[in-house]
Amino acid sequence: MACKYCHGTDLMCHTCTLCVHERQPLHRMECWNGYSFQVTTLKALGFRFQLGHPIGIRCINPKSASNNDFVVLDCNGVHEVRLDFCGCKSAQPHITQLLRVRLFPSTTTDPKSAATFRVLEYFQMLSFKSKSSVWEFYNTVARLTDNTGTRILKRFIMQMKHCGQGHHPRGTTKIEAGTCAVLCPACPHSNKNLPVGWENAPREFQFLFALFLAINANFRLVHRNVSSDAIDPGLNCRYAFFVEETEYKDILASCNRAGNAQEKSTCSSHSAVNLADTRASCGLAATGAGTIDCARHNFKRPCSVGDLQKGERYINMDYLFFSSMHSSHGVHVLNISYNIACKWNKNLWSRMSAFPHKYHINHDEKVITFLVPKFHLPAHIARCQTRFSFNFIKGVGRTDGEAPERGWADINPLATSTHTIDDHFNDWNWKKVCAMGAILLQKYKAAVPEAEERARDLDEFEAALDADQLAGWRTDIEMWELDRSVPNPFEVKVGAMVTQAAVRLALSKTEAEEIERGEHMSLDNDISPLVLISSGIELEGQQRRVEFEGKSIGQHATDTQKVKILQHINTLRCRIDTWSRVQLLYMPCVSRLRSPDDITSEDKVYKIKLFLPSSLPSSFPCDVHLLRYEWDLREAQVNNALSDLRTVINMTYHLYKYKDAFVRGQRANTHAQGIIHSAESRIDAISVEYTAARDALVMLASKLGKNDDWRRILKPLDRTKDTVPLKHDEGKTVGQQNISWIWKTAGVSNNQEEGLQDSHRWEEEVLLLREEMRRVLAFFEWQAGWWDKQGTQRQFGALAYAHRQATLHRRMSTHFRSLWEAVPSWTPTSVAMPLTYTP
Repeated sequence: MACKYCHGTDLMCHTCTLCVHERQPLHRMECWNGYSFQVTTLKALGFRFQLGHPIGIRCINPKSASNNDFVVLDCNGVHEVRLDFCGCKSAQPHITQLLRVRLFPSTTTDPKSAATFRVLEYFQMLSFKSKSSVWEFYNTVARLTDNTGTRILKRFIMQMKHCGQGHHPRGTTKIEAGTCAVLCPACPHSNKNLPVGWENAPREFQFLFALFLAINANFRLVHRNVSSDAIDPGLNCRYAFFVEETEYKDILASCNRAGNAQEKSTCSSHSAVNLADTRASCGLAATGAGTIDCARHNFKRPCSVGDLQKGERYINMDYLFFSSMHSSHGVHVLNISYNIACKWNKNLWSRMSAFPHKYHINHDEKVITFLVPKFHLPAHIARCQTRFSFNFIKGVGRTDGEAPERGWADINPLATSTHTIDDHFNDWNWKKVCAMGAILLQKYKAAVPEAEERARDLDEFEAALDADQLAGWRTDIEMWELDRSVPNPFEVKVGAMVTQAAVRLALSKTEAEEIERGEHMSLDNDISPLVLISSGIELEGQQRRVEFEGKSIGQHATDTQKVKILQHINTLRCRIDTWSRVQLLYMPCVSRLRSPDDITSEDKVYKIKLFLPSSLPSSFPCDVHLLRYEWDLREAQVNNALSDLRTVINMTYHLYKYKDAFVRGQRANTHAQGIIHSAESRIDAISVEYTAARDALVMLASKLGKNDDWRRILKPLDRTKDTVPLKHDEGKTVGQQNISWIWKTAGVSNNQEEGLQDSHRWEEEVLLLREEMRRVLAFFEWQAGWWDKQGTQRQFGALAYAHRQATLHRRMSTHFRSLWEAVPSWTPTSVAMPLTYTP
C-alpha cells in the first residue's frame, strides 16, 4: 500500500499502514489490486480513531460515533472514519473530546460530522481573498475526494495524462487536434456510440441521430496584447478546444486582404454583427471569444473555440463552425442554432470556398436545419419567428438552443487568465459527464407525462375539428417539412382586425355617399354626427390621460410639472365645453342631464360626464345613427386597445429579461426600472381604456339589439390574469403554458397548426432522451475499450493508469444503467420504432 499524502513513495503492508497512520487518521491510501493502484480509505482498512485517550491507547468502554459513519471535512477531502468516543466514567462530553483533537463539531448534540480547525482557517483566508462561497469551497473539497460523481497539477501535463496522451509514442507534437477534449457521450459519434445500421434508419427516425450545435460569442473574455507569444505563451495548441492559432490567423488575414466586407443583418439590429468593424479593440489581442457548443447537453466541442479580433464577424464564426465539423463528418442530420442564423446561413456555403479543402462540408448530402435560440427569437421579424423556430421544426424535441448562454457564468471569472481556459472547459465538460446520469433521468421523467398530456390534448383538439380542415393542415405541414421552399403553414396570418382608422375611413365614405344622395342629417356645417361621436370618444381618452398624469406626479410635484398639467386641464376643459354645445344639436335630451355650468364648476376635469349615446339612460331617446356610429367606433377602439396591449406586454417582458441578463450596477438598474415602470403604467392605461370601451359596447348592444357573439371574442379583462405575455407564463415554456384569451383574438393569428406541434415536440423529446441514454452507455463502453487498448501499448505506470481509467468508465456505465433501469420505457402510440433501444 502507498499513502497519497505521506512524504516519499514507500510501500507498506496492511499492519504497518495502520501503525504509521495512528497520528495521521485523515490520509487517503492507494492499494495495489494486481493491475493498478486503487484508492481506498483507512476506514476500509479497519482503522479506528479513538478520542479521550493518548494515541495508541484504546478505551476499555468505547462509544461508536454515528454507527461508524462519522464524517470529517479537511483540506484534502471529505473523510468517513470509524470514530470512538471515550466511555469511561471520567470521560468528557463528546463535544469536548472532539474540540481537544481540533475537530469542530457540526452540532452541539450527538454530532455526526466535524471540520478540522485547519480547514476552517483555510476557508476563512480563502474567502477573504477570493470571495468564494461555502458551497463552492465544499464542492471543491468534495471533488478532491472523488472526481467522478459515482461516489461522492500541472495543467498541461495533467491534461495530457487524463486524455491518455501523456506517453504518446511520437511525442505531443504528433497528437491529433482535439484529442485532449472531454467529449459529450450523449452526442452522436461515428464508430463510438451509434448503433449498427443507423445510416439506413427510415427518414422519419433520422432525427434520433442528429447533431445539435449552438453558436455563440462572449465579449467578456477579452485578451490584452502581449509583447510576444514567446514571452507569454499559451497552452491552447489545438489539443483540446481552441483552434490552432497560426492557421486561424492566416485564414483571417487572407480573407481580410480579399476585401470581404462584413454583411449587415437585415432582420434585427444585432450590434455584435452590424458594429463588428467598429467595436473598440485598442490594446486588445481579442475582443471576445466565439464557441461552437453541443446544443442539447451544453458541452464545449473540440477545436471549436477561437478569439474574436473585432466583434462577431462571419469569417471568425465560419472558421469555428467548419473546424468543429471536422470531427463530425459522419453525421447526416445537423441542427444549427445561432441567434443570427436567419442572416448567417444565406451565403455560408459560398463563403466556405475561401477555406482550405479539409474544412469543406458535403452539405448537399446532409440534412441541415438552421434555427434561432428560443430566447433570442422574439427579437426577430415575424417571418423569422416561424421559419427558424424550434417549436415548429420537426425532429428537434424540446431543445431551446440557449446552451452556450448557461455556461458563460462559469467561465467569465477567467477573463483575466484566458491561457487556462482549455483546462476549465475540460473541467466543465467532465462535471457534465458525471452529472449526466441524473440530468437525463430528470429530463426523461419530466418529458413522459408532458408527452402523454399533450397527446391527450391533441386527440381532444382534433376530435373537435372538421376532418377535411384537419387533413388540409396536416398536408400543408408535411409538405413544408419535406420541402422548405413551399409556403410556410406557420406564417402568421393576421386576422381581420377592425382598427379605428379603418372604421373612420369607411364611415366617412358612407357619409360622403349620403351627402351625394341628399340623405345626410348633419345639423352643423363643421361637425357631422360621425365627427361628434368620434371627437367625444377622443375627449374621453384625454380625460383618462389627464387623470393618469395627475396621479403620476405625486404630492410633491415641481412647479414645472404643475404648470404642464394645468395647461392640459384648461385646454381639455375648453374643448369639452365647445364639443358639448354642438352635442345639444344632435342630442337635445342631454340638457336634462347636464346644465351649462356643470363643465366650468366641476373641479376635476376628468370627472365631467360627456353623455355619449352609450351612457344615456335607456329611457332617453337617441338617434339610431348615433348609436351605430358609436358601436362601430367602440368596436374598433377595443381592437386597437388589445393590439396595443399585446405590443406593450411583449415589450415589457423583454425589458425584464434584458435587465436581468445585462444590466449591472445601481445607476443602470434604477434607469432600467424606471423604463419598466413606464411600460407597466402604459399597460394599466390601456387596460382601463379597453374596459371602458367594452362597457360602452355592453350598453349599446342592448339598445341596438345585438346578439352575444361579440362577448365570446371580447371578454372582460382581468389586469392580473390576462395581461401576461404569450411566450412565457409563470416560468413555463411555450409548450407548457396556458395562453391568455387576449392572444386568441383577431389580429394575432388564425393558425391552429401551432397547436398540432406541441404534442409532436414532446414525443420527439422522449425518443431523443432514450437514444441519448443508450449512446451514453455505449460511449462509456467504447471509451473503456479504448483505454484497455492504450494499456497494451504502454508499460509500467502508464499501463496501470490506463487500467484505472477503463475501470472508472465501466463503473460509471454500471452506475448510470442502474439509475435508468428503474424508469419504464415509453413509446408514443402513433410511433412504430424501427429499432429497439434499451437504456
